[in-house]
Amino acid sequence: MSRLIAILAGLLLIVVAAIVVVPMLIPMETYKAKVAELVKAQTGRDLRIDGDIGLSLFPNIAISIGDVGFSNPKWARDAEMASMKEMRAALKLVPLFSGNVEIDSFVLVDPIIHLEVRKDGTPNWQFESAGAAAPAAPETPSQGGGPAVSDFRLGEVSIQNGSATYRNAQSGANYAMESVNIDLAMPGLDDPFVANGSLVWNGDKIDIGLEAARPRAFTEGGETPVTLAVSAPKLNTSYEGTLKLIDGLAFSGAVDLDVSSVRDLAAWTGNAMPAGEGFGPLAISGKASGTDNLYRFSGAKIAFDGMNATGDLSVGTGGARPNIKGELTVDRIDVNAYLADGGESSGTGGDGGASGDEGWSTAPIDLSGLKAADADFTFSAGEILFQKLKIGESALKLKLANGVLNANLAKLALYEGQGSGALTVNGAGTTPQVKANFALAGLSAAPFLTDAADFKRLEGKTAIDIAVTAAGRSQRDMISALNGNGSVKFANGKIKGINLAQLTRTVLSAATTGWQSGGTQDTDFSELGGTFTIVNGILKNDDLTLLSPLIRVTGAGTADMPQKTLNYRVEPKLAATLEGQGGASEAKGIEVPILITGSWSNPRFAPDLKSMIQNRENIKQTIDSIKEDKGKSLLKGLMGAPAADTGTTTEPEGDGATGGETAAQPEPSPEDALKKLFGR
Repeated sequence: MSRLIAILAGLLLIVVAAIVVVPMLIPMETYKAKVAELVKAQTGRDLRIDGDIGLSLFPNIAISIGDVGFSNPKWARDAEMASMKEMRAALKLVPLFSGNVEIDSFVLVDPIIHLEVRKDGTPNWQFESAGAAAPAAPETPSQGGGPAVSDFRLGEVSIQNGSATYRNAQSGANYAMESVNIDLAMPGLDDPFVANGSLVWNGDKIDIGLEAARPRAFTEGGETPVTLAVSAPKLNTSYEGTLKLIDGLAFSGAVDLDVSSVRDLAAWTGNAMPAGEGFGPLAISGKASGTDNLYRFSGAKIAFDGMNATGDLSVGTGGARPNIKGELTVDRIDVNAYLADGGESSGTGGDGGASGDEGWSTAPIDLSGLKAADADFTFSAGEILFQKLKIGESALKLKLANGVLNANLAKLALYEGQGSGALTVNGAGTTPQVKANFALAGLSAAPFLTDAADFKRLEGKTAIDIAVTAAGRSQRDMISALNGNGSVKFANGKIKGINLAQLTRTVLSAATTGWQSGGTQDTDFSELGGTFTIVNGILKNDDLTLLSPLIRVTGAGTADMPQKTLNYRVEPKLAATLEGQGGASEAKGIEVPILITGSWSNPRFAPDLKSMIQNRENIKQTIDSIKEDKGKSLLKGLMGAPAADTGTTTEPEGDGATGGETAAQPEPSPEDALKKLFGR
């Protein structure tokens, strides 16, 4: 028995000696030549081994290779697809006999990898074969074959100071990673897999940490708990949930994303966005799930460009642009953030100031930011900002596709009023286009017209129906191409800067230029309204009507919006009636047609003398109407006499007084009244 043990021990010693010594007896150059020949046969590429090769079979199967290079195809930019200063690998021998694979070490030192895609779509990792592969033998049930791998362990596995590049001649993509340092550890398939490392991408360092609780699930098509953290100057994100890799990526868990600037992030990844203010800070938290190119967020909290939202959304990344869908409640939507000029205009409109006639802005309107993504959202918004317009609590359906934004506003709170409407902003082409259709009621006119058209001369409650279209590369071009129609009605307001009643009494003696200051220079009204059409920025109105006690106004004319000028004719009447809102616009009275011409900020008000001379019959009818009893009080009021018609006048005692009452003063004739009215 002892002799048998001695023989077995001797045989074992001989085998061990052979394992250790035989590799040392084989020349290294033979190894190099054989390996290079095999690689050439399988890939059609050259393998360069300029360093030493080390090989051992006990106690671990280990190999080390120095200064290695693997050639690129001839069309590639770089001579070698991959190279490294050193590769070390060691596989434990004993566990193999029990069907386990235990990598003791796998280290790549200074690896450099160049990946490239040719214009025809051919990648440099597509290899040529030296010959047709032999047909595969039909599969047969295993009959006592070698043991299956039951476990897999990683010891020291790392990449030290690696780098990689990716170029795509089809898409223009060009990426580079430097200073890649990664350490991996996995005691077993049922123990946590841990990866920690960092790399430099476009000048920024990215730290990565990954842990998978049960790696075996990845090999069996199951899912396992996973945590992931990525930290970089422009992006911080974390994930805690489950992950499945077989048959497509699938995950579900809690996500936190914090981006300091979406615009900077896009530029960092090689997809620079158009100039503008928008696409700044982004933060998302909530439950996320996804499969392949579709990602969903439920119960999401989103902060983007100063806007805060809650709700559900999904993001698809399989198309030419990200496709975002969702139902969100938003505190505010600032459209100006996505306009190149931030929604500001250099034109100051008709504010009556010294700069009121400055031209509309010629700065280019850049809506190309609308092509950054497609979207389909249902919003409940507390506020919407578009240029200077401020829209209150609203419910809208927003769809963005191929650079065209369509917003249907079912509920619209606007300047103390309500309404509904639709807005289309088209940034798909080289010339931006806008289409708007709104029905609004109860608006406060002064702030609305100030923000919408920078016009500050009207006050009152407003009802507006408007449908307009415009196209142009600047605000000036937009105004010059404005077309549409609508109607407007103001109630219980005033025209600031002009007193039409006073102007009617003085306009024959002197024309008036410019808006006047002071409250007494306003025209109060009960009703003001009309319909209009707009053609190439020229607004035309033929049925202006203003109703107020003692005055009626009708008018017609045009407003040249591109030039900010007026060409208007109004016919004020000092009416023989005290009726206001709802009164008859045809009431007879003293009619003095007035021409309003010139700039918005400094218009000229002058009498239409030619029309007055030609309309003598109207003057006669006016005098006749004043002769009637119901006009006496009006006549006296216009001449400065007391409004009450008592037929007698009480004079103070003094010169010419005989004590107490004097004889009744004679009533003025209508002719005298007109002379005094017009200062003649």
